[in-house]
Amino acid sequence: MKRTNRDRSHTRRYRLVAANVLSVSSVKACFALLLVSLVGLWGCGGSSTNSSSSNNGTLAGNWQFTLTAPTDGSFSGAANSAACVPTTTGGPIPVCFSGFLLQSKASVSGQVAYSISIPPATTCGGSAVTSGSVSGQTVTLTVVAASQTFSLSGTLSPDDSTMTGTYNTVATPNCGTAQTGLQWSASLIPPLSGTVQGTIHSTAGGTSGAADPALNQEYVVTGFLNQGPNIGANNASVTGTLNFQGYPCLDTASVNGQISGSSVVLQLIAQNGLVVGQIGTAPDSPSSPTNAGPVTFQSSAPSGYILLGNGGYGVSTNACPSGGATAADAGYVCLGLGGSTACAQPLLLSPALLTFPAQPVGSPATTKTIKLANPGNSGATLNNLTVQLPVIPSDFNGLPNFTEQDNCSSPAGSPFSLAPQQSCTWLPETSGGAAPSKCPPFIPLQPAQLTSPPALAATLRIQCPNCQNIMNAANALFVVPIAGLGMSAIQPITPELDFGAEDASLSEVSPAQSVTFTNRGSSPVQILPAMTTPPCGSPGLPVNMIRPSSPGTIPGIQVVTGLNGTPPLIQFVCDVDIKSQKPSFKIVSDGCSGTLLIPQQSCTLAIVYAPQPNESGGNLDYFLQLNTLQCTSTTTTDCEIDSGRFPVELKSALASPLRLSPGAGLDFGTWPTGQTAYPPLSITLSNDNLIANPQPITIQSIAPKGDYAESDDCGFSLAPGSGCTMTITFTPKVTGFDPGSITITYNSTFSQVISLRGFGQ
Repeated sequence: MKRTNRDRSHTRRYRLVAANVLSVSSVKACFALLLVSLVGLWGCGGSSTNSSSSNNGTLAGNWQFTLTAPTDGSFSGAANSAACVPTTTGGPIPVCFSGFLLQSKASVSGQVAYSISIPPATTCGGSAVTSGSVSGQTVTLTVVAASQTFSLSGTLSPDDSTMTGTYNTVATPNCGTAQTGLQWSASLIPPLSGTVQGTIHSTAGGTSGAADPALNQEYVVTGFLNQGPNIGANNASVTGTLNFQGYPCLDTASVNGQISGSSVVLQLIAQNGLVVGQIGTAPDSPSSPTNAGPVTFQSSAPSGYILLGNGGYGVSTNACPSGGATAADAGYVCLGLGGSTACAQPLLLSPALLTFPAQPVGSPATTKTIKLANPGNSGATLNNLTVQLPVIPSDFNGLPNFTEQDNCSSPAGSPFSLAPQQSCTWLPETSGGAAPSKCPPFIPLQPAQLTSPPALAATLRIQCPNCQNIMNAANALFVVPIAGLGMSAIQPITPELDFGAEDASLSEVSPAQSVTFTNRGSSPVQILPAMTTPPCGSPGLPVNMIRPSSPGTIPGIQVVTGLNGTPPLIQFVCDVDIKSQKPSFKIVSDGCSGTLLIPQQSCTLAIVYAPQPNESGGNLDYFLQLNTLQCTSTTTTDCEIDSGRFPVELKSALASPLRLSPGAGLDFGTWPTGQTAYPPLSITLSNDNLIANPQPITIQSIAPKGDYAESDDCGFSLAPGSGCTMTITFTPKVTGFDPGSITITYNSTFSQVISLRGFGQ
């Protein structure tokens, strides 16, 4: 049946009545929805569109602006400024603004950091108030930078991520010239929040003459960062935590810094609360003592955003101390945000450090392996890799301490490639000075070095030209430090004897201290006989010594101090006082000179410290030299290649009423790492009441250093003739020689040092 409009109207009324029967409140709700729909459809003014603000683009966020500098050079950006990190291929550097914008409907406000260079040598910079508006995708901004006003007009991209346009300026005396129609662009920087993973690559050279333990090595970094809220300032805070895997200078650091546009500064805070490093250059300190360079938060398609800086970090810690104004370690930084893999290690070297055990000089070579691999993170083949192990000949026989073989390059030393997941190996060898079948042709050698014992070192160097996409460097260098220890056949029981203070005016003589030498080799060794007419040399004059020498020219045992000299000629001064013609360190018994020591046989000598008038100041540093028959092309039995390499250091404390017994040094021997040596050792402190005009000693501090701890019953003062006891414990944390000291400061400006020695295993 065909329905009329009247029928339909009745039907609607019927349904409405039925609904009313069911629920009056439902009808009210439906009416309210209908009213809202009508208002939304027609609006208060009768228009059929929404208000104009709902179609505007969104400018709220962190923006990096780049303004083309005028071609007349009247002003430009400041290179590597705090405002941003401009890049240029020549000509004027673009002007950079960086900061945060806020938006309320069509109105825009905020602040940006800027730095503008005006010839010949003027710079204006700081924070500029920014205001403007947005209508649809059309943007107008006004930036008031000091006395200069920049008027920007342009267009916002459909996805609200970029802006482009032109800008005008007016003439000002201090911050630019009048310009019209110059180009500008801006990019929206996403929040620096989320997990991070990447690497740092050391490029520092060490400071204060100390070698950087991290130099040219790469370390994995993980952690998280969190960007603070946008308050319309020229920067926002960034906090978080970073973990450094295997990095010798720092393991974990809290982060407190800021982001402005793409420029990022992150201070590294150690667990003790001290600022120990920095990623990026601080806006208020362009010449930061950390030596950190600019770091940018930038896109690395298709891997997302990364923090990247060439020379972007600097660190100074207790493990890597600096000279003060320069970081102990610095280098490249590359940290990927979220799932970014752009900062993964481009090259893997395992192990990162190669250490050979101590070996007698001339013993058979031992071999260890280093593996080089392309982890395939970039999916690319690494081409033109080169490897080098510099040959450093031994000064004993001219043979290298380390050699290497590899299956990476053919012929050896030529460039090679590694495809993703491919690896190759090196086989460095060491023999502590090589192992010739017979003694080589004689090379004149200096006497024993004034170190005990000298370490052998080399560095495996790998150049990686294809790693610059990660490192931002033209030719990244990776290294593996190699260390070893060559040992003489004749070994002293201790590397050092420490004597306390003695008074020359009272003709005081210390108790005797003894040292034992043992033949740890496999063949007999002849110790040279004593000199027939001691003392050696004229008092105060240098003694020139070149080996080998006929028996009697160089005594088996002598006490000397070293002067400057050029190998193979080394000059020594014997321990002979000019006035008294006597030594300060006197050998009171000698069971070693002229002795032929068979393997595992020992000899002993004893020394006392009796300061002479010309050396009454104390604080002496001499060396007890044991000299053995040196192997040459004609001398092949009962000899050593190194002719007694390791001397024993002899030291005395400053002349002082504060006396130490026994001596001024303790030797704990060898203990497993992490375990405390038992029993503890002790030293008695006393105030000498036999000196002229004895006075009380006021103790300001007792400061242990190294893996040593001390306790005492000394109190604050020692009366003349009184004493107290210090108890010292040793808990090695490293393998090998682990020295330390205790410095006792007293009477405001005086101090005594106790030398502590031990070995960890």
